[in-house]
Amino acid sequence: MHDVVVVGIPLLAILGGIFFNRNNLKDLRAEMNARFNKVEDRLTAIDADLRQFYHLTGKLEGRVDAIEKRL
Repeated sequence: MHDVVVVGIPLLAILGGIFFNRNNLKDLRAEMNARFNKVEDRLTAIDADLRQFYHLTGKLEGRVDAIEKRL
């Protein structure tokens, strides 16, 4: 009986720790995925802004070239 208590209680504690640790990992994974999705959305918005900026820069460059040719 003494051996069952000496081995059984720590074994149950270890198994319980593993079980609860897995639940925490699932929560952590969900939180990290949400944060990565926010970062990805922000980077997509920045990419769209940069594309628009370079598009407008190209237009303005063309206009400046046309004005320079007239002078």
